[in-house]
Amino acid sequence: MKRTLSAWSGIAAIATIAGLTMAAHAADTPSSWPMYALQPGHNAMLASAFPGVTWTYQVPGAADARKAVKNNTIIRDLVGFPIGVAVVDGSVYAPNDNGYLYKLDAKTGKLQWSFNAYNQLMTTPVVADAGGKQLVFIGAGNSVFAFSHAKKFGTKGAAVIRGTDVSAIDAVDAATGQLVWSFPTKGEDMPTAVFDHGMLLFGNGDGHVYALDAATGALKWKTPIKSFVSMSSASFDPKQNIVIMGGTHPSNIYALDAATGKRVWTVHPKNIFSSSGGDGTWAVVGHETIGQIETRTKAQTATSGSEEIAIDIASGKILWSKTLGTGKTPPRNKDAVPAIAGDVVYTGSPVTHDEYAIDAKSGKIIWSTPLKVGMKAAPTIVGHYVIQPTGSGEIVTLDKATGKVLHVYNQKQGGYGPQNGVAVGGTYFIGTNDGFMQAIPLTMLDAKP
Repeated sequence: MKRTLSAWSGIAAIATIAGLTMAAHAADTPSSWPMYALQPGHNAMLASAFPGVTWTYQVPGAADARKAVKNNTIIRDLVGFPIGVAVVDGSVYAPNDNGYLYKLDAKTGKLQWSFNAYNQLMTTPVVADAGGKQLVFIGAGNSVFAFSHAKKFGTKGAAVIRGTDVSAIDAVDAATGQLVWSFPTKGEDMPTAVFDHGMLLFGNGDGHVYALDAATGALKWKTPIKSFVSMSSASFDPKQNIVIMGGTHPSNIYALDAATGKRVWTVHPKNIFSSSGGDGTWAVVGHETIGQIETRTKAQTATSGSEEIAIDIASGKILWSKTLGTGKTPPRNKDAVPAIAGDVVYTGSPVTHDEYAIDAKSGKIIWSTPLKVGMKAAPTIVGHYVIQPTGSGEIVTLDKATGKVLHVYNQKQGGYGPQNGVAVGGTYFIGTNDGFMQAIPLTMLDAKP
């Protein structure tokens, strides 16, 4: 029996707070996917009887692109899978930078349909029942600035819009892959939305946070925050009905009432640097939201700091902040996304190239492990293991208690950027920057489900 989506947020919150896993449904996979990384703590893991399967789906044209283009960044922007997938009712919904959303059979990798959004897709697909059918919601948009807005970076307080070409939220019929409705916006729609109480909540590149009726695409409310949201997917506290995200220019963290759109608080962390505010996605545990920012002091030039911060969701008060270390300033995507299991935050850092376990209540570093490579995505915690994809294409499995590296896996099909892995039953699903969608048995990662 399927659970209804109206109850989903509460179930997710209870599961996250209690450290439990949610029950599997059809085909031993979730029956919905309401937000980035499935649940508020952003540990995209579901314990179920889904078997360990092996397959690889290569994006059409990816092989030719790799032959013709020698620049890895360009290849990624042409055919890469930029973000984590949604696994629902036996299917994998995988967005690609080529503008297509692919629906694949979770057990075989066989293509079921594809949908063209006519711009890059960098959102985790949100899958929910709305208007009497199961819909898949994606946001189209790119990271480009029109010249008229790029020059505004030199003007304090000027409203900068990020994104060119087709920017929109699209609702697609999960069964057929046909467009049901489209809501166009002035700025890119790269961040993942949250589904709650029949609404889609998201920030985007035109400096606003939106709420749409999920069944029709009708605007419910629209709130200006005066900074654009790039990759900061909407995080959600279902207990207080608050949505949280970061913005850039200025770099702030924002919380809004999900029902009304009223801004609850704005936090400007000390020494926050560059696009850091809008790059990171925040996780929720208990009464806290926890995320990572890049910092720079006046004494720094080519280096930056990596800092983890916990904010009280009700008040906006910073409860603790912890400098993880310093390192060479990364070119973009400044922050790694945390995943929370129990009362522990697990995260990498694109600045320090280390993996961390941090006490969620105090900010104390429990352990840190040098991986010597950049990582931006949220890790996945399965049982006693932390699974962290890295920019070099290595998937590193660490002991959850000690941080000891237990296994390193590399399929040599491209690196991983902001794309988080998804563990369902015995399989780990993840896409690469080179255009491969991978299903990997957890046993191959030396992580027993």
